Amino acid sequence: MVSKRLIDSIEQNAHRLAQDLVESLRRDPNVPAYALLSDQQYQGVVQDLYGHLGQWLSSRTWHKLQVTYERKGRERFHGGIPLEQLVYSLTRTKQNLLDFIRGALPGCADERDLELQLVLSVSEFFDRAIYHTTAGYEDARRTVGAAPDLPTAAHTEASVARATGSLASESVPDSDLGQISRGGDIGETSG
Repeated sequence: MVSKRLIDSIEQNAHRLAQDLVESLRRDPNVPAYALLSDQQYQGVVQDLYGHLGQWLSSRTWHKLQVTYERKGRERFHGGIPLEQLVYSLTRTKQNLLDFIRGALPGCADERDLELQLVLSVSEFFDRAIYHTTAGYEDARRTVGAAPDLPTAAHTEASVARATGSLASESVPDSDLGQISRGGDIGETSG
């Protein structure tokens, strides 16, 4: 059982939490495509999530979560939002909520166990939401027959620079991109 008081507090503060998150993402250089969404559109989605969090967590209707977040993934694909920015925004949404939870009970030892249970439930919720959003996004990509996103030379150089802390002097040729695994090791083909 999660803390009813914390859930109520999240739901009562949903508008402010959503507004704070949207303002933060508008300033974040990691999600430039979110400028395509109006504040009202994005804030509405986040506020709906925060405002109904108790229902999601208490009902544990994972099928409904799957349907809802796969739809959101397809909508973001068709809206031109890159997948990495979509996932980043979801992780920021989760972090925003966890920060609120941590600050909601300063010095209240009686509810620490309930707070921990809530944090674990929120984490499970967002893990599933991220998975299903990504699945919906990829489904939309397959439906329109789009090829997987292949980094451009500039994007690859910027990624290498971020990973190594320096500018890359050479970019990876597009023909070699198929040999790069998710782990980043060249030649590895595991999935």
